[in-house]
Amino acid sequence: MTDDRLIAERAKRVVALVEDNVRTELQVTNGGFDLGLSDETIERLMQGVTSGLLYAFAVDWSPDWVRAGDVHHWEEAGRYFARCGVCLADSPPSPDQETADAWAHKHGNSR
Repeated sequence: MTDDRLIAERAKRVVALVEDNVRTELQVTNGGFDLGLSDETIERLMQGVTSGLLYAFAVDWSPDWVRAGDVHHWEEAGRYFARCGVCLADSPPSPDQETADAWAHKHGNSR
């Protein structure tokens, strides 16, 4: 994959991750404060907040909880996932954290 294409793919993934994060925060706030916002309203708010952030700030995915040289990993319903630090793709579901982490490191090194 060319450098320009990798940069464009990563930029798209950053937008998707920002959207997901904003959406999740709105859903949590909606539930926590019993605001009664519809899913459609949450989506519209997410789009507005995300576009405002992306317009006004240089946004990249770099969570401060991931140490240098490590990968972001998590568990959902007994399956493990890790995110490639280069292109931000998520690993396939894995039986353990080590397998997911190995996928992310290998994926990043192949870019």
